[in-house]
Amino acid sequence: MRNYTLFFILTLFLMLIGCSAPPSPPEIRFLEIQQRSLIKDEVLKYAPERFRGYTADYRDAIQIYYKENERFKYLRNFDLAREQLRSVLVNGNIVFREVKKMKDQRYEGIEQRVASLNYRIASIRNSTSMINEGRLVRKSLSKAEILLKEADLSNKKGDYDAAEQKLNRVNTYSLESLGIANSILSRYMDKQQLAKWRKIAEATIQESKQKGITVFIVSKIDQTLMVYKKGKLMKTYDIGLGRNGLKDKLYSGDGGTPEGRYYIVKKNPGSKYYKALLFDYPNNEDKIRFSQAKKKGQIPSGRGIGSLLEIHGGGSDGMTKGCISLENDDMDRIYEIANVGTPVTIVGAINGTHDLLSSIKENGNEGNI
Repeated sequence: MRNYTLFFILTLFLMLIGCSAPPSPPEIRFLEIQQRSLIKDEVLKYAPERFRGYTADYRDAIQIYYKENERFKYLRNFDLAREQLRSVLVNGNIVFREVKKMKDQRYEGIEQRVASLNYRIASIRNSTSMINEGRLVRKSLSKAEILLKEADLSNKKGDYDAAEQKLNRVNTYSLESLGIANSILSRYMDKQQLAKWRKIAEATIQESKQKGITVFIVSKIDQTLMVYKKGKLMKTYDIGLGRNGLKDKLYSGDGGTPEGRYYIVKKNPGSKYYKALLFDYPNNEDKIRFSQAKKKGQIPSGRGIGSLLEIHGGGSDGMTKGCISLENDDMDRIYEIANVGTPVTIVGAINGTHDLLSSIKENGNEGNI
């Protein structure tokens, strides 16, 4: 009996030393990696409640593991801990997918904003490229274009906060450029002003028809000079204006091109700008308007009303000081048919459907992007 007891004890001892304790669940290591990944992927920022729930479950599962791990190593059973840890892993993967979806949606949203702002900027730039005043608009657009590229790059790097901050500034610059364009072109979209321009243009055409004479009508927004003979449109020529040609001239040096009904008072075959046709600016209406503006303090000190405004050659893309310029070949034709006394009516626009105006309206209606 004694020998049997010793044999049993020896056998049990050999069995114990020949067995190993159950290993720690590998899920613990996986969870550590997962938690770091979730933090790196800004889960706390995008799904704070979900992350807090995940963290609480993680702590509970770890506590189960620690509690089991405190037992005698040969009696440990990690099945329950493993089950809880795996549940946390599954939940973490779900949270990760949800956050990825949120970030993908944010990325796509920023991409759409980049595309929309890029379209707006290109549209404004293209529509104002043919007017000299567009230089003021394009200064803001250039800043916007630089920021837009930076925002797109930040978005591709996953720095969505920086991308959105830059896009907000892009939007500000684009609206600023629209504001500048509107300040220049607002009267071109004013129905009463358009009606006034249309009225004097139609009166000039009627005069041509009734008297059987040739008249010139200049549309500044279209940058064209139209020749009417006996009330019929004979030819249209491209023209150039001054640096602020879309403005109605008010005083000397403002760069504006005057608006109203004028007449050719002199033909100059040897002008500084090829050939020239001098018209009678300032007329009585111009003088009255200048006097009123001066009383209101709208005229800079020392500035006069200006004079010697012409239709001249030198190229339709040339920069004038308020005059109207044509290509030399076109100036030859205009010079030939013009006489002293030929009516010249200059208006801002005849209709409000110019592409430039439509573009400004369209982009202005979009507001913030």
